[in-house]
Amino acid sequence: MIDYAKRLVEVDEILNYLPIDEYNKIPVDVINIIENKKDKNYTWKFDESKKLKEQDVPNDTIAILSYLNMEYILNDEQKDFLNKVHRLNDIKSDSDYIESRAIFEQNKVNNLDNKNNANTSADMIKPKENIFTKIINTIKNIFFSK
Repeated sequence: MIDYAKRLVEVDEILNYLPIDEYNKIPVDVINIIENKKDKNYTWKFDESKKLKEQDVPNDTIAILSYLNMEYILNDEQKDFLNKVHRLNDIKSDSDYIESRAIFEQNKVNNLDNKNNANTSADMIKPKENIFTKIINTIKNIFFSK
């Protein structure tokens, strides 16, 4: 289970290292939500001597930071570029699913005597939910839940 209160501590700490002009782009009410919903008993320190990717930051923290970046910090041109990257990733994911499904379907045809095993294997592969959409929806729930 993801502990969002701890992730918000990490987000808050990292945001403190943003240039002030970028930090100020994040609405005060969002900053207040982070402050109010973060775990008051958990501490995490950003190491300025290391890059963010070298600090073993949980993916959930990166996702929240990405959401804040997309929603408040990036300009329209930068947002368009990232949206294109996300769409390309979705297309790749869909393509991988279709290819995997085709392999299992071919296996099912070739192994009619093992029909039950092939059907079970094919049914185990489910299309991936767009991870970016899933993360964004979860983050929105954190910030905008009543």
